[in-house]
Formats: sequence, C-alpha cells, structure tokens
Amino acid sequence: TGKGNLERSPSDPPTLSFMDISSEPFERYSTVGRLRSEYQYGRRYAAAIRALRPTTVISSNAPLIAQRLAWRACARTGASRFFWLQDFLGRGVRLVLSKRSALVGSTLGRAFESLETSLLRRSTGIIVIADDFLDELAVRRVRVPALVVENWAPLDEIRTGSKPNDWSTSMGLDGFRVALYSGTLGLKHDPDHLVEVARRLDADNERLVVISEGLGRDHLEKAKAAERLDAMVLTDFVPYSAFNDVLSTADVCIVLLEDDAGTFSVPSKVLSYLAAGRAVVGAMPAANLATRTIARAGAGIVVTPGSYEEFADGVVSLLRDPAATQRMGVDARQYAEQAFDASAIAGRVSDFVTRCS
Repeated sequence: TGKGNLERSPSDPPTLSFMDISSEPFERYSTVGRLRSEYQYGRRYAAAIRALRPTTVISSNAPLIAQRLAWRACARTGASRFFWLQDFLGRGVRLVLSKRSALVGSTLGRAFESLETSLLRRSTGIIVIADDFLDELAVRRVRVPALVVENWAPLDEIRTGSKPNDWSTSMGLDGFRVALYSGTLGLKHDPDHLVEVARRLDADNERLVVISEGLGRDHLEKAKAAERLDAMVLTDFVPYSAFNDVLSTADVCIVLLEDDAGTFSVPSKVLSYLAAGRAVVGAMPAANLATRTIARAGAGIVVTPGSYEEFADGVVSLLRDPAATQRMGVDARQYAEQAFDASAIAGRVSDFVTRCS
C-alpha cells in the first residue's frame, strides 16, 4: 500500500511514464543482504539515468548506496540533483545496528552518516518534509538551497467511505467495529502495541485488522496462536486499487513509531488516514511531525511508544465511541482538504527546481 498508484491514468499528461528499476526482493533484515540489494538497485538506477539522460533527477527514499551511484551518474550526464529527504537514513542505520553490536553500529553508522552528508552536500537542492530537518542540515554543514514541503496524500484517490464495501465484505468485516493497522512492521515499529489491543477487544463485535508482512507479522502470528486472539485479523498487503475500501472499512486507524525514530521518520500512513477521514491512535515520539499533525487536525490520540496499556485504552475507547470517531474523522478530512493541495505543492517544487538548476 505504501507504493501508491504507479500506473498511468487517462488524465495524466503524455509526458508521464513509469519505469520498474528492479523487481527483485529487497533483503531488509540481513546486513550483508541489504548492502547487496542496495548496490544492485543502485546499479540499475544509475543505468537508467545514463540511458534517459534527464536534465533533472529528483530522488526520494533511495537507499544511500543506490543514491551514491545515482548521483555519480548525474554528475557524468550533467543532470541537476535534487534530494527529497524523507528521513536521515544514516542515523537510523546507526541506531538499528547498535542494538545488535555496539562496535558494528558505531562504525557502520558513522560511515553511512558520512555518506549521507556527502550526498546532501553534492545535491543541487534539497527538499525536506519538516522544518526540524533544517537544523540537522545546519549541524552537518550542508550549505545547499533547501525547501520545506510537508508530505501529503492524494485527495482524488483517497476519499471518505464506509462499510459495507467490496473489501470489507470479502474479509467478513461488515457489522464489526474495526481498528486498522496497514503498513510495514519493521525495526521502527513495536508490534506488541497491537497484541495488547487485540487482548482487549470483544471478539463478537470488534476486530483489529493488521495488513502487513515480514518480521512484525510473524510475531503477531505467534501471539495470535498462543493467546487465541480471535479478534485479530492478519492479512497480506492489498493492491492499491483496494486501498480506499480498506481505509473505509476502519473506524479507527493505528500508527506506530519507536522512540529511536525520533523527529525525522514521519509515517506517511498518517496522511492517508487523514485524507480518508479517519480517527487516528498513535504510539509515536512527541517531537515527531506526524504527532504534531494529528494534534493540529484534532484527529486522534497519541501516546508515548511502549505505553501499551494507555495505547490500547485509546484504541478501545474510540472504537466504542462512534460519536467521537465521527467527529475526529470529519476534522481529519477537513484538515487534509486544507493542507493537501497537490497543485500548489507541485508549483512550489517546480519553482524551486527552476531557481536552483
């Protein structure tokens, strides 16, 4: 669901096209395997730049090794390089690896942070998703033009809806009050928050639906079997075409982010939840932009990560208070309609690219 709509629609301009850089599985949880995957992806990414010879490359969410190869290809072809910065990945590498080995985490973490800083300094311009990022760029002495553009969700693709719909009916969820978690359950997320919610639910009337794959999903499968958590429904990722029905099935949407993620890792799913007009319950750091966004929108409840009982209290209380979820959902959609003006955002980015190139 995180990939969005990557197919042309009739309203798209003829100049828009999509290219699949790599269809190979990405080895997220093996250090050696991940480095290999990043390098292979980067080689294909750089080859595409050399073949297409664009005047401008705007790169977001690329692994740092891949970004290095892409920036090298841009230098050789003369393309302007714009780094759309969604997270400081080097810092994340250091924190995650340090949990496994202090020495490895410190050594590799510093290497990746140094690489990331170098790539930022070599960029023509940088787009960041929160003002907080500007302070970190200053600390790293990155003196490159920067533009702040908070992320958004496509209002024409994510609309308000309700049950029953095709997806809710196919999943047997009509007639239940539903709490939904949709997305990755990786190293920045603690699935035990979801286990605690499942323990509290009334299996005759309520469901916790988790749409995910990977390590966190495996953890939930074991907990579900061991504790007979009948109210928890686990399922694989769905096609993007069904995503609106998925969100429309939820009465409450859930977002998780560990304290280690801090300010800079902003879960994009929050924006989808707001666009869908859904109440949100989060376990996230107070300083995170997504936490502040939920508060600005008046769209839900956020607790400190690791506060399992408080988190479950929030989810259950909203599930059992339709008036509150309705009110928060209306406020969420109103906020999205005011903040997610894609045309205005595109104009700002286009002007920035033109000025910097």
